[in-house]
Amino acid sequence: MSRIFVNEWKRAINTSTVLAVIGVIFCACFDSWNDLISAMQSGDPVWCVYYFISNSAFGGMCGNYILPVFAALPFAASFCEERNSRAVAYIASREGMRRYGAVKYIVNILIGGLVVALGTVLLILLLRTRLRMTGDYYEVSFESAADPFHKWLAVHYPVRYCAAEAALGFMRGMIWAGASMFVSLYLRDKFVITTFPFLGSYVIVKASQAFSLDVNWRFDQILIGRTVIRSSGYTVMAAALVSSILVFLMGVCFTEKLVKGLRDGLYYESK
Repeated sequence: MSRIFVNEWKRAINTSTVLAVIGVIFCACFDSWNDLISAMQSGDPVWCVYYFISNSAFGGMCGNYILPVFAALPFAASFCEERNSRAVAYIASREGMRRYGAVKYIVNILIGGLVVALGTVLLILLLRTRLRMTGDYYEVSFESAADPFHKWLAVHYPVRYCAAEAALGFMRGMIWAGASMFVSLYLRDKFVITTFPFLGSYVIVKASQAFSLDVNWRFDQILIGRTVIRSSGYTVMAAALVSSILVFLMGVCFTEKLVKGLRDGLYYESK
């Protein structure tokens, strides 16, 4: 199993992976582009790293809808590509159906999570070269460890704040990368599969609004760092538990569906 994992991992590390990391970095930048330009030109201490991260989470189009697409960019459409090239039969017979599906899914969620996590960390580090982590306003305005956007953590423990944002980004990337690969069982268009997180994010937001769900308890809001439950540490652990369950269930469904489809000859068909 280690051999196929290494081979799939090498395939996942490609030009698209680099572009995806860069895309994640620019998502938060584009959400506050004018403010970012002003901050870089003026050097005014009112601007800080925390402002740009939280501003993107609060209502940024790029951070909320486009960023998840980059999690799916490197590898989520790999099964679709192999299916369209009719290489599925050869690979599955050589590696084993279940092993083939499980390893492909695991590599996909890992690379998707790493893309978002690495992009988040690099963004914070790049902004930190010119800006303070938090400004005076944030340092005197927080109330407790449960403040929204992990403000308390950013003020007192900036390194832990960076780790929390990266961890949440990793979970978010895993979920959307896994969801996109699951969709590839039913769709054969690489573009649609890769951009599925954009549509998925939009549907989740609209459905939450239609059902008047409390924003403070919405899981998608927790993953973008907008909502803190009790404390940052508790929030990250709770998010990790829910994310693990989600990606595990999607992985089981993906693998079982893939194996059934391979046995029935469904994925051997040409276009």
